[in-house]
Amino acid sequence: MNSGKTMEKLNTEQNIDGTEKVQSVIEKAEKIDIAKTAIEEYFDIVKSEYKIERNKKQSLENRAGFIIPFLGVICVFLLREVQLKEVFSLMTVSLTFLDFVKILSGLMVYPCILFTMVMLIKTITVKPHANFEVRSINEMLEKERLTVLRKIIFTYRDIVIQHRTQNELRAKDFKNSLYGLSATLIFVIIYITFK
Repeated sequence: MNSGKTMEKLNTEQNIDGTEKVQSVIEKAEKIDIAKTAIEEYFDIVKSEYKIERNKKQSLENRAGFIIPFLGVICVFLLREVQLKEVFSLMTVSLTFLDFVKILSGLMVYPCILFTMVMLIKTITVKPHANFEVRSINEMLEKERLTVLRKIIFTYRDIVIQHRTQNELRAKDFKNSLYGLSATLIFVIIYITFK
C-alpha cells in the first residue's frame, strides 16, 4: 500500500498553488541519458534477485521431497514399534513414572508425525508465483528504452517481493517440519528405550 503512494508521488508533481499536476515521470525520463543513470545496474540486480528467489523455491521443494521418503520409512517403523493398542494397555495398569513417560512418548509420536507431514506438504504445495507478464511486451516495444527499463524494473521488483514472501513462508513450514521430525524421533527413542 505504501509503495503505491510512493509510486503516485513519483508520477505527480506539485504546482506552486498546491494542486497536483499529473505529469508522468516517464515523460521526464525520455530526456535523460541512460548512460548517466544506474538503471541498467538496477535491471541486472532485479533479474539476479528474481533468479535467487526462484532457486530458493526449488531448493526448499527438493529438500522437502528428500525428507518425505525418509518420513515414510519412519512411519513403517512406527507402525511396528509404537502400537497404540500397546500404549493404551499401559494406561490400565498402575502407573510408575517410567510408565507415564512411555505412555506420553507413545502418544506424542503420532501427532508429531502428522504435524511433520502437514508441514512438508505445505512446503511443496504449488502456490501461484507471479511472473513477468509477457503480454505487455507488444505495447512496450514502441516506447523509449529508459521508459521500458523502468517499467520492467518495477515489475520485477514486485515479482521478487511476492516470491520472497512465499519463500519465507515455505522456509518456515520446512523448519517446522524438521522440528516435528526431530520431536518424532525423540519420542520414538524414549518409547523404545523404556520398552
